[in-house]
Amino acid sequence: MPDGRLLILDDDPAVGQILQMAAKSAGVEARWCEHVHTFFQTLADWHPTHVAVDLLMPDISGQEVLRRLADAGCRAKVIVSSGLGAGELDEALDEARAMGLQTAGVLPKPFSLAAVRALLAPPVD
Repeated sequence: MPDGRLLILDDDPAVGQILQMAAKSAGVEARWCEHVHTFFQTLADWHPTHVAVDLLMPDISGQEVLRRLADAGCRAKVIVSSGLGAGELDEALDEARAMGLQTAGVLPKPFSLAAVRALLAPPVD
């Protein structure tokens, strides 16, 4: 049985598929959504433990996705992903926390499988 569920929002199929494979190798079930409407429908129906949000989407900003997650009362741990610089990623993560979202961290692109697994790992007590 998987240790969690990762819901991915990224418009790049290669990134979505790599994140799915990395999650599976970490023992986490994953689903990838290319479009925001599919993402929010899957969020409501599937109840992921983690969500990975690309900040640069063609139809919606990552910040707007984070706002919608907060408005929906999302309890999944948020992973902020992008090819932007570390400053922008950290700023988005701080915004997510200020909105009351739980966060797992940032995932700069390009990323390593080890980085994905580290973000999905259960906390060590």
